[in-house]
Amino acid sequence: MEADLSPVADKATWRKRLRQLRASPEQKVEQQIVAGLMAFLDQRTGLFLFYRAMRTEISLDALADQLGWGKFATTRTPQSGVLTVHSSAGPMEQHPYGYAQPVAGAAEISIERISVALVPGLAFDLKGNRLGQGVGYYDELLTRVPGDCLRVGIITDEFIFPALPTEPHDVSMTHIASESGVTAIGELPT
Repeated sequence: MEADLSPVADKATWRKRLRQLRASPEQKVEQQIVAGLMAFLDQRTGLFLFYRAMRTEISLDALADQLGWGKFATTRTPQSGVLTVHSSAGPMEQHPYGYAQPVAGAAEISIERISVALVPGLAFDLKGNRLGQGVGYYDELLTRVPGDCLRVGIITDEFIFPALPTEPHDVSMTHIASESGVTAIGELPT
């Protein structure tokens, strides 16, 4: 990565540069990440929260295809307010940013049912810190998941950094999933 992305740079600087560097993930990389998540989720129970990918994010649709869409919940971005959680097996519509989301009026699911949250980001660090798009939707959502919910950041290896800038409201991940596999934060190489 370029030298202008130091741990002392602010989040806005990081976001600007990372958005320039991000491209649509390679299909092989997505397949490796999905395979790692399959093994990770195979013996877990409960409902899994995932996201419907924007162009530069890792798509997890193949994971839902393999495990069954009924095991997954996804978010809806409201006109105002916080993200809501809905079945991923219900009707979808296209959000203006290009990803699928539950239709308006879809029945909500209690966030207390979520056992694993699969979380997108522009980058993650070795401590589990996440750099998101900057709107705060996922930061707020992650404060509402149950305390024992696993929080898995989904990213390619090239966007895992030693350290990222953080703020007090940030919620860290318990795991990172990349083409190298799913790893608990305390087990990540330094």
